[in-house]
Amino acid sequence: MRFLLVSDTHIGGRFDELMFNKGVDICNHLDADYLVHCGDLTNDGTLAQYEIAKLYLEKFNKNKNLIIIPGNHDVKNVGDLLWEEMIGERFFCHEDEVKKVKILALDSSEPDSDTGRMGPKGIQRIYDEFGSIPEYWLKVLIFHHQTLPIPYTGRERSAIYDAGDAVRAILDNNVHLVLNGHRHISNFYRMSDGAMQAWIVNSGTLSCKKTRYREEYSMIVIDVDREKNDICIRVVLLNKDPYEEQIKCRCRFQEVIPPMKKDHLATIVQIGNTDICDTHFNTDSFNKGVKAINDLNCDLVVHCGEVTGSAYLHDFEWSKALLEQIDKPKLIVPGDDDAYPLGYELFPEYIGDMNPTFNNDVLDVLGFNSCLIDEKTGRLGRGNVAEIVDKLTNSEKLGVIAFHHTIIPLPRTKHDAELMDAGDVLSAIVKNRINLVLTGAKNQAGCWQVNDTVFVNAGTLSSYNITKREGNSFNIIDIYQTNIGKYYEIDEYLISSFKRKNIGLFHVSDIAKPIEVPPVIEYLPRKQV
Repeated sequence: MRFLLVSDTHIGGRFDELMFNKGVDICNHLDADYLVHCGDLTNDGTLAQYEIAKLYLEKFNKNKNLIIIPGNHDVKNVGDLLWEEMIGERFFCHEDEVKKVKILALDSSEPDSDTGRMGPKGIQRIYDEFGSIPEYWLKVLIFHHQTLPIPYTGRERSAIYDAGDAVRAILDNNVHLVLNGHRHISNFYRMSDGAMQAWIVNSGTLSCKKTRYREEYSMIVIDVDREKNDICIRVVLLNKDPYEEQIKCRCRFQEVIPPMKKDHLATIVQIGNTDICDTHFNTDSFNKGVKAINDLNCDLVVHCGEVTGSAYLHDFEWSKALLEQIDKPKLIVPGDDDAYPLGYELFPEYIGDMNPTFNNDVLDVLGFNSCLIDEKTGRLGRGNVAEIVDKLTNSEKLGVIAFHHTIIPLPRTKHDAELMDAGDVLSAIVKNRINLVLTGAKNQAGCWQVNDTVFVNAGTLSSYNITKREGNSFNIIDIYQTNIGKYYEIDEYLISSFKRKNIGLFHVSDIAKPIEVPPVIEYLPRKQV
């Protein structure tokens, strides 16, 4: 099954008609099951631009199955009403019994805003439409905004607000393909909760003169063969003569390999959000949690920030005494509350280096201060990213990094405690196959795999500001060596009930698989090349 993916044409604004026509020629020439436009058809959502856009859409062959959704620019100036009058529905579902494919298209735009939102009804519709579909069907979800941060896009500020709920719904319902636009540069990630994989594909801009880095104008060709369990993702660069094809991926579409044999390598205990202060510190939970940790045989305890609740002097004095009760090696990074108002002076004095490190025979761990003074968002910075790449890429040990702020959005929380440079950080981590990333914002435990990297977020060890009915918790991460790579068993330890609940199982190969070169595509008839 073939999908042609275009996006962000921005007709009526900084529109490049030449590039649009090149894309049309390719789409009309190639055999494809679906032509998908991921939004921002127009630039300002005005009547005049919609009238022009309809004429441009008529250039595509009528026999193409065109699926088009609105973007944030399309709903400017009450453009959502014009969309429904002149283009079609903003929310719809396509189902094909013969091809065994179901496609859900959702409008993630907010009127006159660059950011987006699924909303409770949109999230619920993912469950309603995909929950009962057989697994041999191909499940495809399309919306304009991104869920995971995108590289080369500057400050992370325009994902959907409820990205965490969207990601959870995608993984809960084993959605196979997620197609987005919005950021004017192509990108893809393979994401898993340990059970199934979702391929999250972002399209670049087909014809807007606002381009990013060196990609400029592009479209994507996605070929999925469910019988052979094969996927191929190609980016076609239109501003080249002849067109340049970049093979981003060709590999197995869905693959989960249980370990045949595993040898224990290391155990990491991950805690976060102790919130030691006068107002919301739960002493009983802290004491029970410390006793449980001290009873474990672990190599390292990683505290992912929010040691204190207010960063006052007596908070740090109290924190120092309490944390010394943990009789294991510790690596502690600050959270945003630890940096305000005196934390930058007091944290090094009472807790330790704000950019700590840990090494043993198995682990190579780098901790980073991701905080900005008096801000909830964070930042790693290009220098720290370069250090991660320099020290952990191709390391013979398990490469682990720890900081407070999130990269992967968390369910039931607003996506506002992430790294400002999350797109570039995520890309560097995944590209260089760093083994494990530990974060701690938002008091909520969770774990995910993106490509070959495992991400784990901590709940709260001892704060009254809990986000789940099970109460306070910490994570236990057991890492094993298998015949092909590393196997991660991640449990959340529920302090009130003294129970371990498994929240993730991930099996990751040590060796990056080379991209198989697929057959060449003739994007235009030979006489026109």
